[in-house]
Amino acid sequence: MKKQILLAVSTALLFIGGCSSPAPKNDQNVATDSSATMKKEQSANLDTTKLKAGDTFYQCEMDLDVLSDKPGSCPKCGMDLSEMKKK
Repeated sequence: MKKQILLAVSTALLFIGGCSSPAPKNDQNVATDSSATMKKEQSANLDTTKLKAGDTFYQCEMDLDVLSDKPGSCPKCGMDLSEMKKK
């Protein structure tokens, strides 16, 4: 009887320990600055308040916070940046 209780308790502890451990990292899904598709000289956070009316900038249609002074790809989703004109 003691062996059955000990086995049940140890099994429960292993199950609880396995459920509470953090999920393993999947390096393929983790975005880092080094994996960004934009060139280093390209600004991904352009301040459009400094642009004049009619000036061109580039923006991601999916991630509206991604702004650039040059055409390229969004570092978040990979879509091509769309050309925009400051109004």
